[in-house]
Amino acid sequence: MKQKISKAVESVKKNQIQILTRILLTLFVVIAFLLIFFLFDGPVYFRYPSIVTSASESEMEVHFIDVGQGDATLIRFPNEKIMLIDTGESYESDELITYVEQFMSLCNHYVIDYLVLTHPDADHVGGTRDIVENFEIELAFRPKILSQTESKQYPNSTFAVSQTATYENAISALTENSVEMIYSESGISFNEGGAQIEFLSPTEESYSATNNYSAVIKVECDGKSFLFTGDSEALVERELLSSGEDLDVDVLKVSHHGSKSATTEEFLLATTPAYACISVGMDNQYELPNNDVISRIKAAGAQIIMTKDVGSFALSVDDGYLTVNYLNEIGIDFTVIILVAGVLLILIWGIKLPKSKT
Repeated sequence: MKQKISKAVESVKKNQIQILTRILLTLFVVIAFLLIFFLFDGPVYFRYPSIVTSASESEMEVHFIDVGQGDATLIRFPNEKIMLIDTGESYESDELITYVEQFMSLCNHYVIDYLVLTHPDADHVGGTRDIVENFEIELAFRPKILSQTESKQYPNSTFAVSQTATYENAISALTENSVEMIYSESGISFNEGGAQIEFLSPTEESYSATNNYSAVIKVECDGKSFLFTGDSEALVERELLSSGEDLDVDVLKVSHHGSKSATTEEFLLATTPAYACISVGMDNQYELPNNDVISRIKAAGAQIIMTKDVGSFALSVDDGYLTVNYLNEIGIDFTVIILVAGVLLILIWGIKLPKSKT
């Protein structure tokens, strides 16, 4: 009897050792997996927002990225080159960087060929440093406004000077990272893979309002056209109307998040957009977009698409057709994670461990 009891106790001890060994092995595998996951940027691919992917096979795609109460527009031209217009607020940088990283991975192009800072406002340039420090920038277009540091370097310059720390930080980041910069102005024109890019404004050397320094850019591809307006106001719209430029477009990026300072009836009659895209934050303190502006856009017959309603979205051009593509948020695929975890646990708890020596 004593021998049977002794064997039973010995068996229990062996089982305890086996269980403890498997638990320790499980913990080791889990910790190793988490370390590898985080060290190799695993969270980048498992966090919101996901990106609009349905436009990736098109000839050209234009993404209006949801950065809350701010602007960030990403364009892929037919030759795969990329333009980023504005960088949103600094506190939205993580979301913007995630979107751009995943976008680049999809199109297999890892350089921002053109970065456009339309004007100095924080909701347009706040994320510049983070963008510059995370991606290679070939060329940056900037407003004809000096930062405080530049104004001291060039005391005889006639350019306006921005007193904001946000703009100072944006320009400093570009300078520190040796990014080539040129001033935005009307007349700049170039072609990328069949897409024609033309800067229509600013037309003047100085304005009383910084919003009117905004780069206004027209992009045409395969018979479809887009007009990006920054925060330009009615004054700039009047300048464009009197310039003789062809303003008839398919897509209008509504200026200043739908503020009443722009998007006049006359401008809408000239642009005749099929789509009016508004980058604006939900329940923002400015109560944008303005109701009168919305009424004018609807009266002009344009379909309104707002980031506050649908999140990030993209318009694609392919074979002369224009398509609206919406965000399909997938987030973390828990099915895959549970499956991987299950396989690991089966492997760990199913393997035969060496028997303990008695």
